Amino acid sequence: QRCHAHQYEKAQDSVHARAIANGNPVAAVCSDCHTAHAVQDWVDEDTGKTLPAARTRIPQTCAQCHSTIYEEYLNSVHGSALTEENNPDVPTCIDCHGLHNIEDPTTTEFRLNSPTLCCNCHGDPSRMTKYGIPTEVVNTYVADFHGTTVTIFEKQSPDAETNKPVCYDCHGVHDISRTDDPQTGLLMKENLLKRCQLCHPDATSNFPSAWMSH
Repeated sequence: QRCHAHQYEKAQDSVHARAIANGNPVAAVCSDCHTAHAVQDWVDEDTGKTLPAARTRIPQTCAQCHSTIYEEYLNSVHGSALTEENNPDVPTCIDCHGLHNIEDPTTTEFRLNSPTLCCNCHGDPSRMTKYGIPTEVVNTYVADFHGTTVTIFEKQSPDAETNKPVCYDCHGVHDISRTDDPQTGLLMKENLLKRCQLCHPDATSNFPSAWMSH
């Protein structure tokens, strides 16, 4: 705190700090992520961006406590691109959860705000064009009945629960796959039907045919 007051203040609002305040002695503190003596640079001082070499260390750092989630992430479309290709365009843990002010991902507010998190990358034409991924998925989701309702709740009632699906309800959370993956891709009608049936248990095989996009 004496040297890093700004980071300290942010950390006080984090899910880790709240866990410590509630009596959890193993919740993460500064040295758990940065170590005590072998402290390394994580950010480029000139650009303010995370250093490329540090991006691959971020999931490994979180894995010290969140090993099961780490394994899911490694096998996802995002995690494999980061660890196998060192792709700078894919998100790491901090891109979704924050850095020092890590939010509680189980809250309604986080869930309703999650499409905005996905939009940070999937709404960026310069990033998505490289991979042939359309940015229209964001706008079409927001314009659809699911997305419209989520947007209204996010702005007017962020603490009120809604069963309308957000991105990760269909695509997964840490285990996100390519949509054309032959085993898990949502373009396979039967997989999409299973997702729909979570909220629409009486849905039959023709149900997703009427809604095969955002």
